[in-house]
Amino acid sequence: ILLHPQSHLNSASNTLPPTDANQGDMTMKMQIDLPAMKGKNRSSITFTATVLRSEEAPARHTVHYLDVAAVSDPEEKDIGPSSDDEEVDEEDLAEEVRHQPSGQHVLVDIKDVDANFLNSKERLAQAMLDLIEESKVTLLSYHCHSYVPFRVSCVGVALESHISIHTWPHEGIIILDLFTCGTKPLIPILPTIEKLFAVRREAIPGEIDEKAPEPRMIWSHKLRGFRDGFGPYNRYQNPLDQELGSDVLSRRDLDLKVSLLSEETDFQHVDIIELIDPRAHYLGSTPDKILFLDGVQQSTLYGEAEYHEALVHPAMITHPNPKRVAIIGGGEGATLREVLKHNTVDEVIMVEIDGELVEICKDFLPEWNNCSDIVGSDAESCFDDSKATVVYGDAFGWFIDKFGNKTEDYEKEKFDVIIMDALDPDVFVEIVGSLYKDNVFVESLFAGLTEEGVFVVQLGEADSMDQPSLETGGDAAQMMKGLSEAGFQSMLVYDEGHSHFYAPWDYLVCFKNSKSRANWHRTAAEIETELHRRLYRTRSGKPALLFFDGSTMNSYQVPSKVTEVIYCRNEITPQECKKYPEGDTFLDEVQGGFNERPVYSPVFERHPQRNLHMTHGSKTNFELLPGILSSNNTMVRNAIERKH
Repeated sequence: ILLHPQSHLNSASNTLPPTDANQGDMTMKMQIDLPAMKGKNRSSITFTATVLRSEEAPARHTVHYLDVAAVSDPEEKDIGPSSDDEEVDEEDLAEEVRHQPSGQHVLVDIKDVDANFLNSKERLAQAMLDLIEESKVTLLSYHCHSYVPFRVSCVGVALESHISIHTWPHEGIIILDLFTCGTKPLIPILPTIEKLFAVRREAIPGEIDEKAPEPRMIWSHKLRGFRDGFGPYNRYQNPLDQELGSDVLSRRDLDLKVSLLSEETDFQHVDIIELIDPRAHYLGSTPDKILFLDGVQQSTLYGEAEYHEALVHPAMITHPNPKRVAIIGGGEGATLREVLKHNTVDEVIMVEIDGELVEICKDFLPEWNNCSDIVGSDAESCFDDSKATVVYGDAFGWFIDKFGNKTEDYEKEKFDVIIMDALDPDVFVEIVGSLYKDNVFVESLFAGLTEEGVFVVQLGEADSMDQPSLETGGDAAQMMKGLSEAGFQSMLVYDEGHSHFYAPWDYLVCFKNSKSRANWHRTAAEIETELHRRLYRTRSGKPALLFFDGSTMNSYQVPSKVTEVIYCRNEITPQECKKYPEGDTFLDEVQGGFNERPVYSPVFERHPQRNLHMTHGSKTNFELLPGILSSNNTMVRNAIERKH
């Protein structure tokens, strides 16, 4: 055994002489005394390596020892500052010595890689060391084997677990996996893996354009081990344990998957993924981009128009003349973009708690917040439009300060439309709860609207048929109750199924009085006429809206059957949900006397004939027949014709 104190890899190295097929297995044992490192107790490592006889690998075997030792037992009490009295971060030490039975695993496959690189254990070992250094894991030892005639395998043993590399030079393929027990995310090191190992090969003479193809890397990220029951753990606070991990990072069947950004702001974790899903072939070959906040999908390049148009335009087109609009959340800028398409708007105030998110979206998601094609906009970025004001702060406190206590400017500062585009109400993160649960905030929303004001909020994934009643619902149900108690005269739930989420998406629209409410049930032709009058044209000549139109609005006028079923599951069955014996009609029953129509009732929206005798203030629907007939709503007209 020859010992080289300093090899070209800057480590101690043991090289075994060549073996032949008849020679037995060879074992070597070595003890290395390691110097103490700041803040850590160091001792010696005893390293034993057995080189097994193999006909495939009769050539030279190399084992490298890195000058690093294991961290001392966490039970020892003498871990502390080094002799130079420099402070050591106790939290960092605790993190380094704590190894729960869980971790992260990155699996990487790359093809069209240079054969010479793949057959060089020296170059591969150096690349592995560079990756280990970038990953900030503590490497204990590593070794590489060359096979005859080709191929190399390398393995590194780390305090946090391992890295392994296997190559097929003739095929131009390398397979790599990196596992760590640490909590530092591995996703940000993927570009480093690609830079170090995706070495482009030289072109083969006669190859098309005499240019070798770019190496192609596919990868997946998985959470490993067990977390529950081994210390405090909340999966909702781990982005990798949400949709980001299960629906994107763990998949290996994507034609393209690139992490454009994985970054922690002061309020949430932001991930932006670019991908091509072979199952979504109808989208073409242009990559999709997906924004995740705390691991929960927020919007996609191919679905954001459907989502944001469904959120903004039904409420905007229902209000007769919206001039002042408030947006709660909407950090991507797409909600702001849709509002600025309306020529009635004089001012938009957007209240977003996370200023870092806005800057990220400007840089990575410009398609969401580009207003350059809107004739009425004077800026390329919607955030810079002269009619837009972006307030970085807590919308909860901002609205309570403005409208919780009446001031001199109270009336002048009211809004015609308030749009709430915050995180889903049932997402378990701290910054969401107060926006949906606090009645003082909900009352400030009501107080902040003009007399014909409209409030709209996205409620998240639509309910399924097996959901419990609203009385046992989460934050969304609590908010609906608070809105009703605050004084809204009417509330409606509608859903949109084309937003590229994993289910239809629910929205709640609330009307402060019946005048705006009456506009909700206009015909498709009336809506189209109003959109033509209301919206700015585009500089490119393309349609101002990609998805929303009069027919789409008509589909929002009738709640889903699921919404009706869940509403009727309340402990005290609403009167309009009750079934009557054959021959008895709901209309005959209501003439006996009903209370005023409830603020929220999907039954009445789905069955207008049940609505005729209900009261709106001091008038019944029979007294409002002229207005109902003028709406030309097919369901209402048919119900009236059947009755008379």
